[in-house]
Amino acid sequence: MADAWYEVLSVLHLMAMVCFLQANSLLLPRSYGDGHGPRVSEESRRATVDVFLKAGGYLDCAINQVLPQIPPEKRRALPVDLVEGNLKALSLQGLGQGVDMQHGLAIDNPKATLAVKRRLACEMVKYWQQIKDSIPELPLSDGWAKKHTLFVKWKYAEAKAAAYYFHGLILDEGNTEKSQEMATSSLQASEEFLKESKRASEVFHSTPPTSRPSMNKLAQGGNNSEEPAI
Repeated sequence: MADAWYEVLSVLHLMAMVCFLQANSLLLPRSYGDGHGPRVSEESRRATVDVFLKAGGYLDCAINQVLPQIPPEKRRALPVDLVEGNLKALSLQGLGQGVDMQHGLAIDNPKATLAVKRRLACEMVKYWQQIKDSIPELPLSDGWAKKHTLFVKWKYAEAKAAAYYFHGLILDEGNTEKSQEMATSSLQASEEFLKESKRASEVFHSTPPTSRPSMNKLAQGGNNSEEPAI
């Protein structure tokens, strides 16, 4: 497809993919020679927030500034990676994983309130729901398409587990019988979504092309601060 706007679109997509690869690199556990095992440093986790936001920004530009410049007939001939649904899903994924990193940092921060942790978890649910709805129907014979779909399913369940967990903790601070009942229901829902998330994670990592499970323990509440950014 010989079109200048197509070239711009391809470059923006490539730049976003480079950002996701950079995030993957930052999230690889490393040894620091301090007597502790390999881990992902807080500095690296903070850096990934900016990298994910940058990826989302490149893709948002592709969707809103470049795609409209390509005639409809040429847009229908775009490679599957460059169709609007996929670009939108990846853009939202960049933003969602940025929030995911912030949530993991908040969990590790004793000064972060339950309200902040719940707000970030709810934002994660919103993003992963939008991603799930944005991904177009792709042939599952494509290994990467199936892998991406499983990744979204895993992260969506994980986000819901975290949201229900922190909502339950906040309700548990109430003094009424009703708030206690609601807290119990929320925590039970969190536990079910956490089980679903773990099952989805196992399926994701075992599905070809196989990937290495995160070395980080799943933080209570369902957030995993080390993850692949596919």
